[in-house]
Order: sequence, then C-alpha cells, then structure tokens
Amino acid sequence: MGRPPLPVGTYGRIQVYPLSWGGFRARVRYRDYDGVTRHIERVGSSRTGAENTLKQALRDRARVSTDGEITTQTKVSKLAELWLRDIDESDRAIRTKITYRDVWDRCLAAPIGELRIGDVRVSGVDRVIREIRERRGPERARHSKIVLSGIFGMAVRHDALDANPVRELSRSRKKKQPRAIELTEGSLVALRQHLYASPDAHKHDLIDLVDALSGLGCRIGELLALDWTKVDAEAGTLSIEGTVIRVPGEGLIVQPHTKSKAGMRTIHPPGWVLDSFQRRHADALGEWIFPSTRLTLRDPDNTRARLREVVRGTPWEGLHPHAFRHLVATRLDQAGLSAREIADYLGHERISMTQDVYMSRQTTGVAAAAALDRLGPNESAG
Repeated sequence: MGRPPLPVGTYGRIQVYPLSWGGFRARVRYRDYDGVTRHIERVGSSRTGAENTLKQALRDRARVSTDGEITTQTKVSKLAELWLRDIDESDRAIRTKITYRDVWDRCLAAPIGELRIGDVRVSGVDRVIREIRERRGPERARHSKIVLSGIFGMAVRHDALDANPVRELSRSRKKKQPRAIELTEGSLVALRQHLYASPDAHKHDLIDLVDALSGLGCRIGELLALDWTKVDAEAGTLSIEGTVIRVPGEGLIVQPHTKSKAGMRTIHPPGWVLDSFQRRHADALGEWIFPSTRLTLRDPDNTRARLREVVRGTPWEGLHPHAFRHLVATRLDQAGLSAREIADYLGHERISMTQDVYMSRQTTGVAAAAALDRLGPNESAG
C-alpha cells in the first residue's frame, strides 16, 4: 500500500543542501490547494536562513491559496502575489525574479495594488506606466509593462478579464540613445597605454581585466564568476558556467548559469589570455581569477564604475565592458569565422533552430583563439 498523500495545505520534511557558491537551498514537498504536490525551495546564506525563508514562503502560499479562485473582485495585489509566486518557482534567472518583484514593490503596488481586477481599465494602466516613465525612467516603465502584462495575463486565463489591458497600450517611441563607445584594434592599443599609465587602473586591477575582456568577449558578470577550476591550461580551454549577481539580503553570488543556455560554454581562448591567467594564478591568494580587494566575489556594477572613472575625460569616456564584446565579434567576423562559430564563442542565443538542434555547442575550435591573437597586449602598451 502506497504512502498516503499529504493533507491539502501542509508540507513534509524540510531538507537543506549546500550550494556551490557557499549558500544553502531549503526544499520541501508541499500539497497545494488544487491537490497537486509540488517541490518548493528557497535559498539563504545559512542553513537556518534558507529554512526560515522557505517557511515564510509556505506561510504566504497558504494565505494566498485560501482566498479561492480569481474573480473580478480579486484585488490586483493578490493576483500579483500569485503571479510572482509562479515566477519564483519557474526556471527564470535569479536576476529576473529579483527585478520583477522589485518593480512590483517599488513601482506598481501603491498605484494599482488596491484595485479590483474588474476595475482595471486600459486608460488607468496607461496613466500608471506614463507616470513611472516620467518619474523613474524608461527602463523601469518597460519592466513595469512586462510585470503588469504577466499579472493581467493570469487574470485572462482565469476568465476574470476578457482581454489583457497592457496589450492595448500604444508603444512608446524610444528616445535616440547616445552612440556607444566603439573600440577598434588601434584604439584598443591606445586604451591599454592609457591604463598602463594610470595609477587608478593598477589600483583597481583593470589592466588584466580589460585584456581578458578583449580576448574572451564575455559578459562582465561571466568574467568575474570565473574561478581557477574553470581553467584547463593543458587543454587550453576555459569553461564559462555562471555569472555574478547581487541577491537582496544575500549579497553577491555566482548564479550557476549564464544569461541563456547558449552562454554555458567551453572555449579555446587565445594563448595570451591563458598566459595572463597563469601569471595571476602564481600570485593568487583566493579562488577567483578577478577577486575583490578582500579576495571575495567582485561586484560587476562597481567594476563598471571603476572603469568609467579611469577613462573619464579621455576619448573612451563612457566606455562599457560590452564594447569589448563587440570588438571580439567584429574581429572574428573579419577573420572569416562562421556565424555559428562566433555565436558559440560569445555565448549568443541560437542562430536558427536548425543550427541549435543539429550543431554541437560543446568546446569551440581553435579558430577563435588564432583570430584573436592580434588583440593581445604587446610591448608598445607597456
């Protein structure tokens, strides 16, 4: 005779597991009010913290579930709780989950949370989005539209709304953005000379970091997530398998996956990048290739800020780490690599369904390394 199911609204024994980045994951079986038993999990910096966060989530889940079905009389705030819960339990990136919840709490809860679903009108949603754009900027407005679209989409699926009001909003015209700084092989040489001559660039460990970005073309969070176990000097490969993010209440962690599935990759970087890493390894005191001054994880936002400070008042003012990604892509294209090879090296999303399904995304060939040899530092930059 099989084990009887959990009573509705109850959970089993909580189990806590250590995570690779040093935190803990608490996990438990919970029988929802629809009769389905699901695994619910939360993370924390300690065993107790993870377990307490999970218990709080279970408490809130029960509180929401007892309200019954979604109707026109359900408050938008309650609907938002349900939608955000689904987002938390999805396989979305941790950063995405944090962003959506933050947007709801900071931008949307006050102006729209107390409305009943049946009171929602396109004009009201439009007014809220316009006010957010004016007061908080276009990026917050864009995320607010995404969150509201998801929330009201759930209402449509439950027949509490006939149509999603966000879909009726007119598209805002994007303001022309200032042109981003573009790097060429020639300007990269001059940039290196500027950095070598800058005490602040040495102080903030930006010289090797810029060299690495110039050869890898990876995202800044991916670079700062690299530890020494990701380098295989004998094979001449580098594994990019995560990115550094900041979790509210937890601090910096390595998210165990990159921006997309395609970003999980093992590449053959140019030899001068591996040589640079070997020199750093000889003097390394911690596990990270590019650590903070305290040998902990380095903050991507702070690193971007230090780079901007060092190039302020120069031809590279406003330089963003993504400029190196564009430089690498341009160089690989000029060297005749295929779109598939370039996408695999940079960790871009798929070129097409056929290529994604039938072409390997394992270790990329040595053609990329050979093409990037010309971007390496030389004696003139010293």
